[in-house]
Amino acid sequence: MKATTIKHILFTILVLMLVLPFVQQQVNIPKIKPLKGYFLLPQKPVLNKTNLWNGSYQDSLNKYLEQHIGYRADLVRLHNQFKYTFFDTLNAAGVIQGKEGYLFELNYIKAYYGLDYVGDDTLTKHIQQTVAVNNWLKKQKKHLIVVLAPGKGSFFPEYLPDGYAPKTKQITNETAYFQELNKAGIPVISGNRLFSAVKDSCRFGLFPQCGIHWSYYGMGLVFDSVLRTMNQLNGRQFIDFGTKSIETTGKLRSPDRDLWEGLNIISKPHDKPMPYPEFTFDKKTPDSMPSVIVVADSYYWQWYGSGYATRAFGKHDFWYYNKQIIPGDGSAAINKTDIDLMTRVFEADFIILLQTDANMSRYSFGFIPELYNAIQQHADWDENALSEIQATITRIRNSPSYMEMIREKAQKRNISIDEMIRIDANWVYENKRKEAAIK
Repeated sequence: MKATTIKHILFTILVLMLVLPFVQQQVNIPKIKPLKGYFLLPQKPVLNKTNLWNGSYQDSLNKYLEQHIGYRADLVRLHNQFKYTFFDTLNAAGVIQGKEGYLFELNYIKAYYGLDYVGDDTLTKHIQQTVAVNNWLKKQKKHLIVVLAPGKGSFFPEYLPDGYAPKTKQITNETAYFQELNKAGIPVISGNRLFSAVKDSCRFGLFPQCGIHWSYYGMGLVFDSVLRTMNQLNGRQFIDFGTKSIETTGKLRSPDRDLWEGLNIISKPHDKPMPYPEFTFDKKTPDSMPSVIVVADSYYWQWYGSGYATRAFGKHDFWYYNKQIIPGDGSAAINKTDIDLMTRVFEADFIILLQTDANMSRYSFGFIPELYNAIQQHADWDENALSEIQATITRIRNSPSYMEMIREKAQKRNISIDEMIRIDANWVYENKRKEAAIK
């Protein structure tokens, strides 16, 4: 082959390498599967005089182009596969490879060894606040249930990688909170203890090899415990919860491979088949199902997304990390800051706090301290304060212009008009009290 021909071939390959990514980016041919996992893609910057002259536009544009170049997702997978195959390295934040192909997240390993213990003072404060909140809820004929979801590191310590264990195992947040909550008479369910009790005898997987969340079967075990606890606290049975059938298959459903998928590599895992039960929900009181607020982390998604909550509860809202409220009726999500906490609590029959052991260092995600403070505030409101707030509510309702503003604000926040009126009336009262204190 002549030297000129070789040069032409090499030049053509070089041009194609430069042009094809641009073509793929513009027309999305061939279609590239997006990367899995949580990350924020930079938005295309808008050019203006300020960002052009200070150089921020150029920096933002470079970041945008780097993240949106054609074939990028496949190139990332190829890069991750190379590191995994030749260097046994996982290119996913916080994901740790254990023994025999088991995958973990670092915070679950820390939770098992007690490396994230909050300390005695914080624990004591949280327990005292929880007791006060629970006592107040019982006076309102409402119930609190704390669910400590199991952690994969605590369930599979035999597969944890070497090098993370301290010289002496510390007390864990899960153990400390469970013991103190139980001692204080707070209804508490420990997923770790429930799973540990059946680990050796259970025929079905309770955790997947390449996922971080409980299996659908394991989720059902804890869900059954929650329903039984609700029945005991309320004195009547809402749901007769049972199992119709169980299918064990190697065709795993989401999220049973969520850690592996987050690695963004090309090869397939050699994980184990998982069970997928079909549960039954026999409503004993279909016309009076309990209203439930569930403050939870991602472990609740399976209850919510699989429709278990819809079939077992009446009105139910998912307070995701106590930041975003996801209504059970499928309506748009609501920012936590847009609602009135006490109004929502008064509408609920049960408050369920659910978090895995890896999140116990953020106990209740701030919900208990917030409700505790709100209860203290309302305790300071005497009859005169309540009368003044009610008078403000009446004035708002009698003012067409004010009500129009209320409707707009309620629509913007995606909350009811009544709740918006209550928020405004409370704000008016608190603002007057602050102004009076300054004078």
